Amino acid sequence: DIWIGEPDCLGQGHGREMMHQAIARCFADPTINSIYIDPLATNTAAHRFYQRLGFLFLESRLLKGDLCHIHHLPRPAARTD
Repeated sequence: DIWIGEPDCLGQGHGREMMHQAIARCFADPTINSIYIDPLATNTAAHRFYQRLGFLFLESRLLKGDLCHIHHLPRPAARTD
């Protein structure tokens, strides 16, 4: 699970910046083609957050007794310009 910080620190861009750095680090490895996350189905704020970062809903899945929404972020396509 990802816990960014105290509630009074939300909305200041810390989580977004941390995720941008984590995504960049993952995709720095050329063998990584997609990143998967599995927030709880009830965590609608997390779904919106990840979708704003480009993650796409893939499916719902029961994980250790919890219903989760699986999202994935495919490796960005290489630019040709």
